[in-house]
Amino acid sequence: MTFKKTIFTVLLLISIACLFAQPPIVRALRSAVIPGWGELSMGNNSGYVFLAAEATLWASLLYFQNESDLLIRKSHQFAFNNANLGSKDSIDDRIWFLMSRHNSSGFDVGGYNHTVLMQAMEMFPYNADRRDEYIRENILPEGVHWNWETRENRRVYQHLIRDSGHFDDYAKLVGGVIIVNHVISFMNALRVANRSNKREIDFFTAVDRDNTRWVCMRVGF
Repeated sequence: MTFKKTIFTVLLLISIACLFAQPPIVRALRSAVIPGWGELSMGNNSGYVFLAAEATLWASLLYFQNESDLLIRKSHQFAFNNANLGSKDSIDDRIWFLMSRHNSSGFDVGGYNHTVLMQAMEMFPYNADRRDEYIRENILPEGVHWNWETRENRRVYQHLIRDSGHFDDYAKLVGGVIIVNHVISFMNALRVANRSNKREIDFFTAVDRDNTRWVCMRVGF
């Protein structure tokens, strides 16, 4: 079971338990699942703040993820139109990234394979075996090919990749804030539960028939 599935399962079990749980402390767990739920179930309006924040954060997360995916698709299409790509099946995430850094995949100056050769010569100038090993491990196979028509096209592609990465970073940041919102709402729900669970003690005076004054205590729940 993957980490995401484990988290989903735990949250689902907590949600089911919270639906039937009535003690205030236990009801506070609802805010760990949906921020604001625990507070609202105990009649505290602060839950609306966390609920609204959660909705806004999720909308932002989906927006950033969608923009990132849109730019990735746009960059791929741009590359197919302007980089003389080889087979689509030979392209993975590493190749898409390398295309933003090198004018071509070949041994011409500025090409990726040429860069690998230069690196091998620089790293192992006196060790031919290590040099050949480095080249074999890093050089691209013949089936992987690209050649940007102009350097300007590569820069456009590079900007698309960069902007997609920015939106992806924003999405990760919002994901972290969502977790923080769950934690803070849960802690706030615990505070509300604590307060509602405290016994209310009321002191008052009473006078009996003999005019004796007594101090009495009334405890409420």
